[in-house]
Amino acid sequence: MKETITATDPRIMRLTAQADDITAMCQRLRDEYHPLLHGKRFITDAMLSELLGVSRRTTQDYRDRRLLPYYRLDGKILYAEEDIEIFLQSNYRPKFD
Repeated sequence: MKETITATDPRIMRLTAQADDITAMCQRLRDEYHPLLHGKRFITDAMLSELLGVSRRTTQDYRDRRLLPYYRLDGKILYAEEDIEIFLQSNYRPKFD
């Protein structure tokens, strides 16, 4: 006699949960993936604001004061990740002992 497996079977429920986890992981990877362009990776103004925990007005101020290099393509602002790292390193202040 063959066993009938239904959607409420623990094995099917476990498989469904694993599939949901894989789907969520793929979604995160897709959302966070930034392709390389000539060996450089770029992020948008909105992404930089979120990453640094500052407002978009603050990133605008960084651009206006020429503190952070950027690219403007059809009104979209892009920052090279290596430029962001240089900017952060130049503003690093070690802790006091």
